[in-house]
Amino acid sequence: MSFRPPTPGALIDSKYRLAERIGGGGMGDVYRAENVDGGRPVAIKFLHQELAQNVEVAQRFFQEAQAINKIRHPNVVDVLDAGVGEMGPYIVMEFLDGESVGSALTRAGRFDLEAAIGTVIPVLEALEAAHRVGVIHRDLKPENVFIAYDAARNVMVVRLLDFGIAKILDPIGASPRTRTGVVFGTPDYLSPEQATGDGPLDGRSDLFAVGVLLYELVTGVRPFRAPTAVATAFKIVHAEAAALNSTGVHVDQRLEGVVHRLLQKDPARRFPAASDVIRELDRLCPDPTRRMLALAKVAGVSRRLATQKPGADPDRPLAPREGPQTKRLGPDLPHLVTQPSQRVSSMPSTRPQLFDSGPPSAPRPALVPEQPSPRAPEPSRPSRPTPDLPRTLRSPTPLATPEPQRSTPPALSVRPFPARFAGRYQVRGPVLRSVDKVLGEIFGAGARREIVALMPEVYAAEFRNDSINALVAYDLEALDAYMEYASAIVVHDPYQWREIGRLSVDGELHNVVRTLLRPSVDIGSLVRRGVSTWARLFSFGAWRVGAAPSGKVTLTIGELDAVAQPLRLWVAGVVEQTARRAVRADIRVVVTAGEQDFTPEMCCEIG
Repeated sequence: MSFRPPTPGALIDSKYRLAERIGGGGMGDVYRAENVDGGRPVAIKFLHQELAQNVEVAQRFFQEAQAINKIRHPNVVDVLDAGVGEMGPYIVMEFLDGESVGSALTRAGRFDLEAAIGTVIPVLEALEAAHRVGVIHRDLKPENVFIAYDAARNVMVVRLLDFGIAKILDPIGASPRTRTGVVFGTPDYLSPEQATGDGPLDGRSDLFAVGVLLYELVTGVRPFRAPTAVATAFKIVHAEAAALNSTGVHVDQRLEGVVHRLLQKDPARRFPAASDVIRELDRLCPDPTRRMLALAKVAGVSRRLATQKPGADPDRPLAPREGPQTKRLGPDLPHLVTQPSQRVSSMPSTRPQLFDSGPPSAPRPALVPEQPSPRAPEPSRPSRPTPDLPRTLRSPTPLATPEPQRSTPPALSVRPFPARFAGRYQVRGPVLRSVDKVLGEIFGAGARREIVALMPEVYAAEFRNDSINALVAYDLEALDAYMEYASAIVVHDPYQWREIGRLSVDGELHNVVRTLLRPSVDIGSLVRRGVSTWARLFSFGAWRVGAAPSGKVTLTIGELDAVAQPLRLWVAGVVEQTARRAVRADIRVVVTAGEQDFTPEMCCEIG
């Protein structure tokens, strides 16, 4: 498939309007753009045209999104969306207002001690988070560190960029690997083990690059300088770096010791972890306010920063972002987004997208607040138990301390999520986004706000801020809480969740399932293909396709012990509407067993 080059003014997937090119690297170019629905500025990275046709390179390109969402740290640039469009593979990231450390160094020559440490500590915190989840950056350099001014909070932020050649250690399943002997990284910042290609790499290789970066920030020169890349690599492997003080810049001997240890040739003689380096640098410059003001001076915004409110925490950018505990996507991310027809969206849309271009082949039952579904209930359907228990949902290791849970009105009782399942199961972002979008469109923004207000803050923040990310897998507890409160407040007929599932296919889930919507008459083949798509929306579930004596297709979903009735019915609606759109007929899904809460298996007949 051929792709056309990115052009300012072009519209990407009907969502992002391209502006000017703002940067680029070895794998792609970065453009400023605007989300046409919300008006939010974003940065879009496109894979170079000559690389876009290479499947392995495309997988490695999307590995950047996978690595970033695996880390999810406030000092790592946020990935908002990814996909393949007319201009090739792309990744959508937050837009940062500022400049790279490389640009600042070119202008300033070198940083003073407080600015240098104020730059390196956030980088080390980002690397510590990355190393903790098995991600090695491998291309740390001044151009990949960004200093930005956050006008909304009146603070400086430091972001680590470009995980395009990051190595994910011991991934589960297939993922793009670095071939033996292939060296990645910028020559001046390679560790000795990268330069020689000998032995496995770990986080200490990044710490060597931190040593080179810190040396350059303080002195204005790089420790290993040579006229060619080969000569530079030779010096990195065999030559000792000159002492900092020998460059004409007087520094504290403790800093000299930190840099000397970071630049050891043998990884075993370096600091064992980024947190150990942070401790040493924090002793040298313990005041975070002074570090941030020094960064503001480098960026030329110190006057604006000085006007912040008394008592505000100037080091706030270094704290974790508020939000729910999230589990990350595994190595199947490239499979989700490397095909043009399987792009998934993460940016909120304000325009209704309830129907695709093709006409529905069967009348759609109306979904009206506080009115029962027109479909008569089946005799075997049990009523939902709603014991008078408080709703308690806790994430085992939240990224941020949640605010105290808002009290639930006495008249509202909801079932608690079983503690034995907490933190064990995840739901992909498109599921949460589609449920939230449809419910808001049907019952209104006020009902949605009421539901979100009742949820525990550790889960509510992502809904309230419209920041649910399609590339992230969220704890099942977040969706369960949303559906339980929605059932108690507005979705009084549980079978309306089936209609919400059908509407999701025509709206937010359309891009996920659209490869299944091409005309088909073979229901069995369609469902078998559909299983591979539907199953990727969840970290749980064992999907099996068979045939019933009646000739209808059977779909059995096992390992559903943690799933309550609303999500089960929603899944049935998604399967039903996908089949209707593909076959253009009144296909129905009948749940024959396992519709009730927390049963191990759900069985359906489709036809």
